[in-house]
Amino acid sequence: MSLQLTTRQSNILDFIRDRLEHAGQAPTLEEIGQAMGLANVSAVLKHVRSLEAKGRLQIEPNRSRGIRLVATLDPADADTMELPLVGRIAAGEPLFSGSRVERTLRVSRWVFPLKPDYLVRVVGDSMRDEGILDQDIVGVHATPVARHGQVVAARIGGDRFTIKRLYWQGDVIRLLPNSPGYQPITPDPSDDFAIEGLFAGLLRGA
Repeated sequence: MSLQLTTRQSNILDFIRDRLEHAGQAPTLEEIGQAMGLANVSAVLKHVRSLEAKGRLQIEPNRSRGIRLVATLDPADADTMELPLVGRIAAGEPLFSGSRVERTLRVSRWVFPLKPDYLVRVVGDSMRDEGILDQDIVGVHATPVARHGQVVAARIGGDRFTIKRLYWQGDVIRLLPNSPGYQPITPDPSDDFAIEGLFAGLLRGA
């Protein structure tokens, strides 16, 4: 069995660690499920059991808050994470697909203000005044939900990927660049348009 954590397992472990640190007690399985969007407690238990099998925590029997963290043997592990770098995107395919992973990068988890699920290389300088430059590697926090004013990763027309600031007022959606010479993008209702995630931070020179 691989000891490497899945994205879901990493998120659950981070949530448990945060609750122990700030609340002084472990969350219940129900609370983990609510935080992770998992309605089935048995699914949560499966992930928690996997974390126990990988040596990341212990479960005390017959206790609703009986989860205890186990210190990792790798002192660097707590401060770094491995993220997949997504390559060329095929038409109609979600931005993140296992078949499109070029390689994985181990990076400091403190680089990103928001925890990313994967990395994508930027092509173009339409967000230059946001500090996002051509060939930067951006972290994407995978979610189909975003608010007006957030910088998002979006897919347009099935095979076009872009990082832009989201304008969303009523029924009007636009993707706003932040660099001279670029025009806002207004997705056509017939376009295959989807918000793939939130901009989580960037790496330069990787």
